[in-house]
Amino acid sequence: MRDLRNALPEHDQRGLLVARGFGEAFSGVWVERDDLDEVARLLRLDPRSRRDLTLGEEAATMTDESIPLDDRNSVWIGPHSPGWSVVVGALEPQPVGWWLGSGGRRLLRVCWLWEIDGLYDLDYYRDGDLVAELPALPSGELLPGEVFEPFSQGLPRDGDENGGEERLAHAFLTIVGRMTGRFIDEAWFRTPGRVYDAVPADRK
Repeated sequence: MRDLRNALPEHDQRGLLVARGFGEAFSGVWVERDDLDEVARLLRLDPRSRRDLTLGEEAATMTDESIPLDDRNSVWIGPHSPGWSVVVGALEPQPVGWWLGSGGRRLLRVCWLWEIDGLYDLDYYRDGDLVAELPALPSGELLPGEVFEPFSQGLPRDGDENGGEERLAHAFLTIVGRMTGRFIDEAWFRTPGRVYDAVPADRK
């Protein structure tokens, strides 16, 4: 895995997601597993619903404003970096639980519902246990704490009433990129992956 601890991404991380339609709602779960079938199985997704697509190809459906948000139930699973996979949706797939990070694996989660709740805390799990939360302060102030501090160097810390929350979302995604060894870029959206109906097979 690349050492990005002090690196900065070439592009604004939230801005790239907004440009793909994820300004209103976004859920990203990075899990320290590289077996995509295993991730889908642990999420109890129906393999019969699988479609092989890039995230860029599926994003238009995930962000289609003519479809009620609660009905945008597809989830994209793809490789992120060596040893890491990512699960992306407009809404977080249910269930996302401790078993995704079982066996000592790490899991990071960045989510927002911009016009309803705004940005949510950045959650960091290991082996199913919550290790740390980075608070999503509406002011945009970055308070990394001991666990996230090594991955927060060079990022703005002060709050900003104008655009502070957007800047904080970029900071959260930058921290995730530093911890997982890859930032979001245009190639990330062209990565081959697979789309599933996010309703678990045993709930249909």
